[in-house]
Amino acid sequence: MKPKKVLYILLSSFSAKLSMWLGMFVAMLFLATFSLMFYYAREAVREESLGKAEDVLDKFEITIGNTLHEKEVIAKQAHWTIEQCLDDPREVEHHVLHVLDNMPDIIGVAAAFEPGTYPDQQGDFMIYYHRNRGKIVKSNQFAGESYMHQPWYDETKQKDSDYWSDPKEDYRTDGEPIISYAIPLKMKGKTVGVFAIDISLYWLTRAVDSKRPSSTMYGSMVTKNGAFIIHPDTTLLKPRAMFRMMDMFPENQYSYLVYKMLGGERGHALIDFRGNTSFVVYKPYGDTEWAINIVCPEEEIMGHYNHLISLMGVIVFVAILTIVAFCFFFIHRQLNPLRVLERSAKRMKRGHYNSIVAQSWRKDEVGSLTNSFAAMQLSIKKHLSQIDQQKEQLNQQNKALNEANDHIMEAERIKIAFLQNMTDQMNEPVMEISKMVNTLAAHHQEMEHGQIVEMSNQMDATSRIITNLLERVLEVSTQKQEEKS
Repeated sequence: MKPKKVLYILLSSFSAKLSMWLGMFVAMLFLATFSLMFYYAREAVREESLGKAEDVLDKFEITIGNTLHEKEVIAKQAHWTIEQCLDDPREVEHHVLHVLDNMPDIIGVAAAFEPGTYPDQQGDFMIYYHRNRGKIVKSNQFAGESYMHQPWYDETKQKDSDYWSDPKEDYRTDGEPIISYAIPLKMKGKTVGVFAIDISLYWLTRAVDSKRPSSTMYGSMVTKNGAFIIHPDTTLLKPRAMFRMMDMFPENQYSYLVYKMLGGERGHALIDFRGNTSFVVYKPYGDTEWAINIVCPEEEIMGHYNHLISLMGVIVFVAILTIVAFCFFFIHRQLNPLRVLERSAKRMKRGHYNSIVAQSWRKDEVGSLTNSFAAMQLSIKKHLSQIDQQKEQLNQQNKALNEANDHIMEAERIKIAFLQNMTDQMNEPVMEISKMVNTLAAHHQEMEHGQIVEMSNQMDATSRIITNLLERVLEVSTQKQEEKS
């Protein structure tokens, strides 16, 4: 392209001129300042962000521990009371029900015993009360099968120590997924059963989630089998939910993070969740086979970066003042035709289409816009004039149609009145004939032949009158039907 042509494009283009002057000035001012500042600021923030995320994870662990510990204390107190009365099943049942009555956060309590513990009980014997639709009900089984081989009972008995069970697909109480805290029951030093309480994963998630430090941060706890025990999305509180999430995030980096977390490792990673970059910090939970993690948006945990925002704000403010002072006269002059055009557009908005927009002599986009606006205004004015003419024609046609319709309605009214009059005229002859017929029927034996003939002649004359009236009515009705068709 020839240099003269390039120069012509730059001089005739409003956007090119404005971009050229602003671009050169802003680029020189901000390039040196922000390049240096962001380099050192980013490095400092990266170093501290991981430490802050780990602190949040430690607080999350403490919150979970305190929440579960409260239930452990309740369970141990009830366990001690029950062990004192193991020789009386009715007392055991009373204490089991008492725990459920007084602890609304617990949704199920069970005391299960080894077969033969009580001679009068054959086979499996479990005292189990749980909540169901706001009521406390008693059940003989849990999850529709014998408790003998269920993990909460079997694992507790084998380990001979308290045990938190993992959630299972069919382990639900009152429609909610649960985990159980179980403690072995001992009689004379021998394990004879297991005492357990059930807590809802929904309740546990709400209790922990209500104490998170920020609405954008969230944490979860997962078993080694990929079942979430705590997660803000309660639809994921089901077995193997973490593996299902791997289908939602098929990236290798996410899968690698999941397997490290479930493998009991401790670490952190920077993961992209649907375009949002977040720090994920994870570690095992206590001496269990569970793992906890915290997902922190990158913007949230980079708190020290906010201190740099103040410095950046000062620099930006000074730069903006400089740009405004430099560009005021130039931009003000360049935008003057647009202000004229704006005033014309406001007059058109108020319905003043007769105001004239002067043609512009400029060759850039502003001049082209002004001339196009003027042409558009003339076109709108012409179009509105045509609409007014057509509207006047339509009004005249509507007026003629209304007059014709009035004539038709008047003719219809006259015909209806005529038919009504004919009908009224027929009433008297008909009544007269009816009267004569009744008289003749009642007194024909007493009447002379001449009287009967005279009455017959009268009825014949009256019938002819009725016939003439009917012919006229039929004639008018026929004309009316022809007019409608």
